[in-house]
Amino acid sequence: MRNLLYDENWRSHMSDLAEADAGWRWWNADDVADVTEMLAARRSRLWQLTTPADLAAWVFRAPAPSPLDPAPVAFDGEWDTGLDETGREAWALAGWVARTVVPDAAATAGRYWILSHLDDAAPATLRLTVGVLEILGLYETGEEIWLRSHAAPIVSAMDAGAVDLEEWQRRGIDVADDSTRTLAGDKILLTCPDLATARWLLRQPPVIAGVRLLSCWVAAGPYSFEGRYRPEVVARAWQASQLLDGDDPDALPRGGNGFDRPYTGVTTGDLPAQRSFDADAYRAGVDEHDRLCRALIVHLSRSDLAAGAGLAGVNVDVAWRDADEHQFIAEVKSVVGGNEADQLRLGLGQVLEYRHRLAGRGVAVTAVLLVSRCTDPVWPAICADSGVLLLTGADEAAWPAKLTAAKLNVSSE
Repeated sequence: MRNLLYDENWRSHMSDLAEADAGWRWWNADDVADVTEMLAARRSRLWQLTTPADLAAWVFRAPAPSPLDPAPVAFDGEWDTGLDETGREAWALAGWVARTVVPDAAATAGRYWILSHLDDAAPATLRLTVGVLEILGLYETGEEIWLRSHAAPIVSAMDAGAVDLEEWQRRGIDVADDSTRTLAGDKILLTCPDLATARWLLRQPPVIAGVRLLSCWVAAGPYSFEGRYRPEVVARAWQASQLLDGDDPDALPRGGNGFDRPYTGVTTGDLPAQRSFDADAYRAGVDEHDRLCRALIVHLSRSDLAAGAGLAGVNVDVAWRDADEHQFIAEVKSVVGGNEADQLRLGLGQVLEYRHRLAGRGVAVTAVLLVSRCTDPVWPAICADSGVLLLTGADEAAWPAKLTAAKLNVSSE
């Protein structure tokens, strides 16, 4: 599948479709009226439960699930029996999505939607099907999550600046062509690398609006689902979903890794065409930044420590936990040409900001500033005064002792 995140031709095409479909803008009262008209043209037994106007208003409401009670079906016993932590999170996400994006979910289970648990697959898979379309799929191991959405709300939000494409890319979110035939050309397939990223994505109002709109459009049944509906699977996920009620995924450490996502490097992309812009220097800085990040990650791997990018939604360059479960973050700054002082000042400010934001989210860290080189002898003391450890790429042999000392200093405070 081709990545569509920065495909301007695709975005232009989808914007045209959005305008032709419903007069989309992100978003105002006219949008609700347009969606009301779209849905009213559908012959749906949903209108026995709600109205097109109420459903259109619901499409644009904040990403919140329907009430836990009443449940679509009762469940006896412990829903998490036999599941590890990741498995519990996977079931919770599946149930939360059903409660959040399926219209009148409690009343329509087994009639308009089902949740399937394919436990004979490797790994076991959870799939949310609304009408004729699989809306959500995820592995019980949390390795990948895919989500279908109507394209118009997301494209409109992109054009309005309500979606940060760079943040999506940093988090490893892929936007691709969707091969299914239903509403071909009007919908997209979103893929997330892990459960934490999917939880973050599903808190974005344009994403919820897109998935809700798609669900409303395809829930025009009822559909028999024949023998595929398993009430116990829906009941189990419904109970699990309460783990995410009121959850702010950016306020939580991600899993047990000590980082949000694997480090994937950076690219220069298309460079701005400005006379004052030194493209060669920019590329050199990006390449050096990537080299330093990878050098730190490789260094840590020699001690069997895994490192990645981001922590609790804060976009730190590198994050990891050591063997004693002590959390570190590192801001990495390339020093090329004569920008040493500027980079040190910028890097120290950034890592202090990140440490402060993480502390507000209940995550205590040791902050590290890694630079290519530091020729001014006052900078280690300047950083130390702020509780930040300064490392240089030219002195890798000293990293282990300095990291240990920094951890001990923080622990003794």
